[in-house]
Amino acid sequence: MQQAPGKKNSSRSPQVLLLGLAVTLVSCAAYYFWPAAKSIRPAAAAPELSNKELPLTAIVYSQDSALAIVDGEIVHEEDMIEDVKVIKIHPDTVKFERSGSRWSQSLPGVEDGVHSGLPMLLELGSQGCPPCRRMMPILDELRARYTGKFQVRYIDVWENRAAGQKYGVTKIPTQIFFDRNGTELFRHVGFYSKKDILATWKKLGIKL
Repeated sequence: MQQAPGKKNSSRSPQVLLLGLAVTLVSCAAYYFWPAAKSIRPAAAAPELSNKELPLTAIVYSQDSALAIVDGEIVHEEDMIEDVKVIKIHPDTVKFERSGSRWSQSLPGVEDGVHSGLPMLLELGSQGCPPCRRMMPILDELRARYTGKFQVRYIDVWENRAAGQKYGVTKIPTQIFFDRNGTELFRHVGFYSKKDILATWKKLGIKL
């Protein structure tokens, strides 16, 4: 049956009223709560902080103590540089932390091929590797005994994976011998004694 012109359908009126009321309530809620939601949203979507490298100019390392000069200041492990914490100081790298994110930095010259005009022994290892830990006293002794004869450098490839890839390291520890121009002469994989290291320099024609 068709409804007569001009006659309203009273059965639909409550539904229309409820719909209008719901729209009004939603609009009011959006008006009052949107500023708060808008202020919270950027914090939730904030990008991660970038690990901007700090000026690292020197490391003084021994078995008894370690310090570094970072951004012109002398720092020790656990020290803070503004919002950055010094986690660990190695012979040639310093591990930092900012807002829960960690990264390592090496001294200039470790990875850019600049070797101060001296031959260099580069050790690539990790603190979590037993043979690598056995190498540490040997490296310290060589570093102290042969200053001015050849450089001894160390890179932790677990903290600095890019260096491991750069030097083609597949197993650790790996020792790489460079001449004074930064050209690789020889490499060895595994534990390497002080006697073997000195014998290798001799075979390579490097007088100590």
